[in-house]
Amino acid sequence: MIRLIRLSLILAVSLIAKAGVAQEMPAGMTAAIKADDSAKLATLLTKENISACFLEGSWMYSPLSQAIRHNSMKCFNLLIAMGANVNKACDGYVPPLMHAAKYGRLEMVKILVAKGADPKYKYSGDYTPADGQTPLTYAEKNNQSAVAEYLRSVPNK
Repeated sequence: MIRLIRLSLILAVSLIAKAGVAQEMPAGMTAAIKADDSAKLATLLTKENISACFLEGSWMYSPLSQAIRHNSMKCFNLLIAMGANVNKACDGYVPPLMHAAKYGRLEMVKILVAKGADPKYKYSGDYTPADGQTPLTYAEKNNQSAVAEYLRSVPNK
């Protein structure tokens, strides 16, 4: 029990040190993304928060990564159009392209690559299931054959 408390405190201090004070995504933003309500999301986005990292559970996510996770294509397109950082990895977690590869979001993968996401990126961080993975190997690991096939076809830059 003491070890669990100690680990929780270490995690909390780590999050505070990395991100100031770790903040949860505002409820309205979360609801808009989950409902794929791009009109509502547009009213909540600013230059300061479009690529910010927000705490959910034990991990930090950008609004773009959350749109990918929730398969919210209208919100995803809005975030891309407004200039969200396609390579933003939050505090030891995976960037948007890795989320899209994991969840089999082929159209999102194609857009991310076209907007500059690195298909040859190799993850090294705190999320053990993705450690050492590229978007291609992560897609394969998660049985996302269409995404894997597309990523194999992307030429080296």
